[in-house]
Amino acid sequence: MSYSPTAGWCRLFALLLLLAATVAARADWQDELTGPDPGEFPPLRSMTLEYECGWAGLTAGRVSVEFSRVDDMCVLDATAATTGLARVLWRMDATHEARGHLLTLKPESVRQKEVYHYQTIRTDLDFDEDGVDRFRESTQDQKPARRKRYDYPNLFDLQTALLFVRSQKLDTGDVYRLVVYPATAPYLATVTVLGREKIKVKTGSYAAIKIDLQLEKVTDDMTLAPHGKFKHGTGWLSDDADRIPLRLNAQLFVGTVWAELVKLE
Repeated sequence: MSYSPTAGWCRLFALLLLLAATVAARADWQDELTGPDPGEFPPLRSMTLEYECGWAGLTAGRVSVEFSRVDDMCVLDATAATTGLARVLWRMDATHEARGHLLTLKPESVRQKEVYHYQTIRTDLDFDEDGVDRFRESTQDQKPARRKRYDYPNLFDLQTALLFVRSQKLDTGDVYRLVVYPATAPYLATVTVLGREKIKVKTGSYAAIKIDLQLEKVTDDMTLAPHGKFKHGTGWLSDDADRIPLRLNAQLFVGTVWAELVKLE
């Protein structure tokens, strides 16, 4: 078969057009964001949850979460620590305190502290209508910590992002996109409802809503870049009046990690 230079250039031109179209589609990601108003599903009641976490088949940590409704605020107090062999190899203790507005699901503040054997990291986030002020310091830093500002409307923290998603219809095939600022940088979170299925965890068997989670970093020039550590996640929410997280599997750069509900009060 003879080679035609014209055909070769046509194929190259077609590939360039396809690439340009793909880049353009990702460049206008902001137009695809879900509206900021919460859905009509009732707010979460006050409760305490505990999760076991692990890597592959090894249990490596425990997370305790206390969620409460105080007047018109949603308040989350969480503690996390490595356990067992993982604690011998990598000691970590953390606290996470978050406050948000119950009706609008807008975050107000986050106070987080991570204690390792070699350093302690403190992260403070204060949200307003236009963005977030961040203060982060480490005992290893040689220079004094400074506050940083990130301006973008309708940001979520981890607590309000979860509450916002659970407030939606969550019909199979629904897709929700929101910008989350968990600690140090903004990410585009894309949540896709995969369907309903039965799942069994240590607290019992549940009818569950299965969701897919994708994370992409929002860069300084407002384009998207792959998350450096998180590749892909699958989660299950109870398909009942609570819609609480039952299990999460995540593909990270170190392999598969998981968290599973082990206690509910």
